[in-house]
Amino acid sequence: MIKNKATYFILLLIIVFTGCVKTSEKYPLERWDEEVVFDPTDSAGINARAFLANIYSGLPNHYAGVNNSTILSEIGTDDAAYRFLNSAPENMINGRWSAWNLPDNVWNANYAGIRKVNLFLNKIDIVPIKEKGLISRMKGEARFLRAMFYFELVKRWGGVPLIGDRVLEMNEDLKLSRNSYEDCVNYIVSECDAIKNMVFLEKTPVTGEPLPGGMPDGEWGRVSRTAVMALKSRTLLYAASPLNNPANDINKWRAAATAAKDIIDINYHTLLTDFTGLFITRRTTETIFSFQTATSITMENNYSPIGYSPANVVNRGIINPSQNLVDAFPMKNGKAITEAGSGYDAQNPYNNRDPRLDATVFRNNTAWLGRPAAIYEGGVDLGKDGSRTGYYLKKFLGKFSTGTTYAAQHHSPIIFRYAEILLNYAEALNEVNNGPTAEAFNAVDLIRQRAGLVPYQVDRSLGYAAFKKLVQNERRIELAFEGHRIWDIRRWNIGTALNGQPLKGIRIVKNADNSFSYFYDVTVLNMVYTEKMNRYPIPIAEIEKNKNLAQNPGWE
Repeated sequence: MIKNKATYFILLLIIVFTGCVKTSEKYPLERWDEEVVFDPTDSAGINARAFLANIYSGLPNHYAGVNNSTILSEIGTDDAAYRFLNSAPENMINGRWSAWNLPDNVWNANYAGIRKVNLFLNKIDIVPIKEKGLISRMKGEARFLRAMFYFELVKRWGGVPLIGDRVLEMNEDLKLSRNSYEDCVNYIVSECDAIKNMVFLEKTPVTGEPLPGGMPDGEWGRVSRTAVMALKSRTLLYAASPLNNPANDINKWRAAATAAKDIIDINYHTLLTDFTGLFITRRTTETIFSFQTATSITMENNYSPIGYSPANVVNRGIINPSQNLVDAFPMKNGKAITEAGSGYDAQNPYNNRDPRLDATVFRNNTAWLGRPAAIYEGGVDLGKDGSRTGYYLKKFLGKFSTGTTYAAQHHSPIIFRYAEILLNYAEALNEVNNGPTAEAFNAVDLIRQRAGLVPYQVDRSLGYAAFKKLVQNERRIELAFEGHRIWDIRRWNIGTALNGQPLKGIRIVKNADNSFSYFYDVTVLNMVYTEKMNRYPIPIAEIEKNKNLAQNPGWE
């Protein structure tokens, strides 16, 4: 018997990826014989648990992979370029995408996940699981996953067909019309409200009272109450935003503020002091929900500068942050680099900057594997085909400023974390009150304090517009490369302002005295963004299969 539940959960994931369960070798998991998965004699529910673990594998995976990684969505924004020219991900910011050629096409994957959930919910009661409350909790987990899959669809396409609990067959003649955006939001929110007490409610060792958001270490990675609440918070924030709320209904902003405040009031999650450590630690007080992966050096291999050659590793450096993003980081005193009194020096550009810059971006002279990064003309980390912007991605990587090689790290992509909730709250409060309240200021202060800004307090004289701009920038730098920027640009309806603007890089020359000169004359590409790009086109294959699916405006 496996005593360590964390090991057990990982083994379940291994089972679903390797097919090492009897009678399953020839078929995908969802095609197992239902009598095998939902076995009326299996009091432990082994196969049913494996089936649910397989559904978890369909969650958004922000940075554990390369070709199927949400981190690549940042290449569809002003924050980064892809190291290799003419890449599919970069088509998003070049405007080379359509209903026939959609780089981020997850329509089928999310509907496949919804189908698996519906099958699970329709059959799980057959399994005589003895553990008290387990079936109810598993149903709550499955319904959360279904709500997540719908959210992933809705944020891309707007209103989509709602299936309900139906298990659609592959050969079924489907003529489903799209539900409205509001219908979909109401469905996701109602599911969150219905299941929040069905999932993990950890009991404290002192009082025995439920502690929402917590769970035993061995179950970490499963759905908690605050994960459910975080999905509600994000859904309502998006629904209140200008793209989806053109009439600026303040009640929608009020609902978004309340959803975020509900999580804050639980008083369980906190900001981790170590910003870098947050992304290489499996469980933290800041992490609300994350995609579980085995330890690896995948991130270090994919994103580190190309000139380093630790044992048996060839670094690829595929994500190149833009000068646009670098310029968004303020000085350590909290002032923007363009602000009077900031102390910014364009020829000493990284001195006294917000510490999150060095935690997020590899720049010239960053310490790594025992030597400073050489990302200057003629430098080993730039080479002939290195970074197109003069930068590499550092966020999410282990602490390898010294040493000669990598050690496997926890790279479990964070889907929800507490900093996002604080920013959700600050943004929504500013809209509800037509200006920042004390609570809104305090929420942003907490994030800037953890970042190491001195002083960290936001100027209390800021009005509505200035505070909105500040929060938008805090989201950009705090949540960089976590899969937010591409959707923030859309929900704020600011994408068209990027159209024709340069995505910039930096050119660095090493002088004879070993000093450096910095030149800001690099244009990697000119961005393309038109109004229709606020919504994805429904893939043409789906339109051809179902003539009742109305295409999004501009993509017909």
